[in-house]
Amino acid sequence: MPISGNENDDALLIARARAAYGAGQHTLAARLAGEVPAGRAASLDALEVMALAQRALGDVAETERLLRRAIAVAPARHWPRDDLARLLLDTGRADVAEQVCREAVDADAANANAQAMLGNFLSEREELVEGACHLRNALALAGPHPQLQANLGHNLARQGRLAEAETLLRQSLAAVPDALSTLAWLAEILEQDRRFDEASTMLDAAEMVAAKQGTDVKLQRATLLSRTTEWRRGLTLLEGEKLLSGAARLQRGRLRDRAGRHDDAWQDFVAGKAALARASGRDYPDAAVARLVADLVAFFTPANLSTILPAPVAAGVPQPIFVLGFPRSGTTLTEQVIASHSRIRAGGELPFAAELSVIAVERSGGAYPGDFTALFRPLHASLATTLRDHYLARAKAFGLLAPGADFFTDKMPLNELYLPLLRLAFPAAPLVSVTRHPLDVMVSAMSHDFTHGFDCGYRLEDAARHFAAMNDLTAHWRDGLAMHSHALGYERFVAAQETETAALMKHLGLAMEPAQLAFHQSRRFAPTPSYAQVQEPLHDRSIGRWRPYAGALAPARAILAEAIARGGYAG
Repeated sequence: MPISGNENDDALLIARARAAYGAGQHTLAARLAGEVPAGRAASLDALEVMALAQRALGDVAETERLLRRAIAVAPARHWPRDDLARLLLDTGRADVAEQVCREAVDADAANANAQAMLGNFLSEREELVEGACHLRNALALAGPHPQLQANLGHNLARQGRLAEAETLLRQSLAAVPDALSTLAWLAEILEQDRRFDEASTMLDAAEMVAAKQGTDVKLQRATLLSRTTEWRRGLTLLEGEKLLSGAARLQRGRLRDRAGRHDDAWQDFVAGKAALARASGRDYPDAAVARLVADLVAFFTPANLSTILPAPVAAGVPQPIFVLGFPRSGTTLTEQVIASHSRIRAGGELPFAAELSVIAVERSGGAYPGDFTALFRPLHASLATTLRDHYLARAKAFGLLAPGADFFTDKMPLNELYLPLLRLAFPAAPLVSVTRHPLDVMVSAMSHDFTHGFDCGYRLEDAARHFAAMNDLTAHWRDGLAMHSHALGYERFVAAQETETAALMKHLGLAMEPAQLAFHQSRRFAPTPSYAQVQEPLHDRSIGRWRPYAGALAPARAILAEAIARGGYAG
């Protein structure tokens, strides 16, 4: 029977409810808090206690209902949205949790918890620049919180900003010396920065913490050893292990490949990729990709394209250089060579081209890329400039338009899918298409984890299908729409580095610089799976890598037959 008659009684009820909750009497806590009438000053406190109690009782739906009521009662308070976001995240609804965090930040940008959670969401989705922005906001609001410092440091390391990342991680580690993830991330940075002895010492500390937690850092130790002459010891660490993660299977496969154990290596590649796909729910949508390619080809005919006005060059800002190619074809190497020039800034894998496609869909009312005849006539004059301005605004946010450079690179793999939109937005931008023997690309693709190309890289046949589809599409853009690029063949580049570099730079309109021939000495870190390779002098070990795997590659060879012939390759 309710005992609440005034605000003093309400306060007593809340105190009794909190005491019951603290004593583990969750049903009683919820009942007592529920006796506070709605509309009273204590009603928000009552909702908080009831939500906590229902969460403890396992009633997720009721907890969510109560938290949403609390948001409606007090939209300026932080805790209801913070608790709701955590509830949604803990119950597997990360997309809804992210939306709640966005609403919380919109409601009050001083909400440190919401800023931190949103930063983590974006970082996990590889939207690193935006994620770092929110993590920085959270740090500014909350002060030097060790976990925030570690998360921001990890984000920045994945952007290739190793020095700043190291500072943050060391600050975090000073506050929490036994944080395993921080130790591991710092060891990874030191390895990437080629400070192998320091990385080994950091892993020694991580191993001690991991042992106490019943885990290990064998994969990271093996990765570090793979960068040294002791790579066989790294293989020994992983041999005989039956419960390796997908990433560890790939690493063991790469080491087995290096040891010449190709059958064992291929088994690891296939099993590792399958494990990663299962863990992340990744699956290549081959039918949808085929429809998209067909729609693009039908949309961008010469006649249709001629009616759309290209954007003028935006004066006074660095211009993009688009490095095109399939993952593992040599795009990272090519960017490292280009960006070793004093007038070119490295952009890395920029997500802007895909964003242009979204804008084209929105601005056309859904006509793009399905029905060109439904494209609004005014868009023929304005669409390209809209696309250009969005791309450059995003580039500015990424710090790519600062003075001191004439160009910046955009090496997002498979941007050829969006090439007509990029050409409309930047009709004068240099295009560089990187090619490599398709079967060598397949072996490299199977031995590394990447999500480009609609998650095509988790099965050999899917990778081959997507390669063939993009190869056909690129040939169509070139032959049907006269979208020509400088073709940089990986094999030709290895055979004649200086000649091919000079030809590349002539295409870009700049003179070759000596630093470009010593690209492996650049202190820039390329945050892709190829980072270790581009820190080595040029070699030919990756040419013909497919031959020991010829039998395993049989399912891909028929799919890739036309692409192999088009490229002038044997096999």
